[in-house]
Amino acid sequence: MPKRQSSAGRTFEISTRVARQALVRRYQRDRNAPLTRPLRIYTLDPSVSDRIGGVATVRVPYEKLEPGPIGSLFKVISDGAPKILRHEPLDLDDPYLLLSSGLRPSPANGQFHPQMVYAVCSLTYAAFRRALGRDISWATNDDSAHEPLRLIVRPFGARVANAGYSREAGDLSFGFFNAGKKRAGFTLRDGIICTALSHDIVAHETTHALLDGLRSLFLNPTNVDVPAFHEGFSDLVAIFLHFTYPEVVERAIGEWETESSGITMLTDLAREFGYARSKTGRAKALRSGVDVEGIAAFDSDVLPGKEQALNRYDPNLEPHALGSVLVSAVFEAFVTVVKRKIDRFFRIADLDPKMLGQIPLGEDLIKAIAQEASKVAGQFLNVCIRAIDYCPPADMELGEYLRALITADSEVEREDKWGFREALMRSFRRRDIFPDHVPFMTEDAVQWQPPDNTLCIPELAFAKLRFDGEPGRPASAKEMIRQADALGRFVTHPAHVIHFHLIRPGSAPPKGIVQASPPMVESVRVARRVAPDGQVVFDLVAEVTQSCTVNVAGNMFDMDGGCTVVIDPQGEVRYSISKRFTSDARRARQHAAMSGPLKEFWTKSGRRYKQKPGVLQRVHAS
Repeated sequence: MPKRQSSAGRTFEISTRVARQALVRRYQRDRNAPLTRPLRIYTLDPSVSDRIGGVATVRVPYEKLEPGPIGSLFKVISDGAPKILRHEPLDLDDPYLLLSSGLRPSPANGQFHPQMVYAVCSLTYAAFRRALGRDISWATNDDSAHEPLRLIVRPFGARVANAGYSREAGDLSFGFFNAGKKRAGFTLRDGIICTALSHDIVAHETTHALLDGLRSLFLNPTNVDVPAFHEGFSDLVAIFLHFTYPEVVERAIGEWETESSGITMLTDLAREFGYARSKTGRAKALRSGVDVEGIAAFDSDVLPGKEQALNRYDPNLEPHALGSVLVSAVFEAFVTVVKRKIDRFFRIADLDPKMLGQIPLGEDLIKAIAQEASKVAGQFLNVCIRAIDYCPPADMELGEYLRALITADSEVEREDKWGFREALMRSFRRRDIFPDHVPFMTEDAVQWQPPDNTLCIPELAFAKLRFDGEPGRPASAKEMIRQADALGRFVTHPAHVIHFHLIRPGSAPPKGIVQASPPMVESVRVARRVAPDGQVVFDLVAEVTQSCTVNVAGNMFDMDGGCTVVIDPQGEVRYSISKRFTSDARRARQHAAMSGPLKEFWTKSGRRYKQKPGVLQRVHAS
């Protein structure tokens, strides 16, 4: 691992992730090459009729592919398929497939499965790159210097009713299984269910991999919110991707028979998977973004009454259930903004919005509503992803994600004409998710605050940085290490370390801390955002983490901390979003979580707690 030495010993280290940022190399499009590749996919899964938008042709960023398919970011390996499915490597550059938008969606064609995972993985990655304005590196444990660094995708990973991302294996593995006797919906008794054909599951698992690439310590279950956030955030990305397909939204709106039926198709997650695993014959999706009956109840402007059984924050909930509270909060804000924006369409049509679902809608009105909903969904998807850059690097709390959302949106949208941020704050508050130590429910109180002192790192001004053609692409591993070295020297300098709430090696540790490891520079990345007025905003976003061994009531365990540092193009520190080690309440909370609701993720030897491997696999197994 690259590290810096000083005469007094190690002052900081540089993670191998820093150099790895330069190993992900997206395809460089030839000037005459197309921008996108049309491919057909299931917009939800095979259980949804084509008539109501179950199949769509999507535009995947174009790149030259090897059979597999194998591209610059993903390598699809189809080994392990059931015998009845053909699974030779798929050549999407075959002229016939290029002319026909790929293979026709069919569970019975084993070659379609690689097409499905490649398309949805690519679309999910593209959504992250569009929101952040840069390439995202994978967080695999492969420390070799080969290029490019690809994520392996296995559409037939194992005969199991599950799917998962593994940092250790560097892959996404999608299982397949036989439906039960009391399956629901249109699934067949003993029929083969392939999770690789679920849009939601593929997007969800790809998001796990991308989030792990952005925040390494978000896989350390130090409090109940950490695994819940990984699950809830991944569900949010999957749901909002549904709404970015306007034709699918149009068909769903056209099929509304009640106020909630159309929206449910788009907010349900992994419907076929849930149907196939049913033990009662009841048709129920795996999860949903809706926690109350009826679309009318989703309105952040309305005070919740006793009749509204909202899912509220409860630290005793298991990770998926607690993550669903986050999903419902964000989705409610989304629906609130959509309703605000489409009211004018109903006024023009001289219709009462409260009659939605009870009266037929004209084709033009349906198209207008669908386009507006898709546009707002894209904005919410962008801000949900951008907010990751404004999260602390460790020990994530759901209330802190709200602060990150408000900060991320206010950075590019000053006016907030339609009340995005207001709706988010209200919907989070309705579910008892609100950041600690924030006395007012206003934007200026909730968003992160700049440092009290002016801090400038001249070596990280954009004029001193080198890129590979564009700011979103690192020049080389050597350049990334140079930037990390400049950051590490600055934040651990005796005059600056207090501003970043780090413990400098060689100094006396605070009370209750047995030992502190050197701070670790995890990443230095460019953030490029396009504001609604067309202005392009640049920043440098970096993570510095630190681990300390603490003693609570005679029990020893490691505690993660550090800071997210946001630096402007002139090298001035705009935000330092820290996780401190000096909080007695935080130590007690982690200790209580490890011995209580998160005990399945930890093992104890004597008085020493240690984290078990495979956090996401354990979450999914639950």
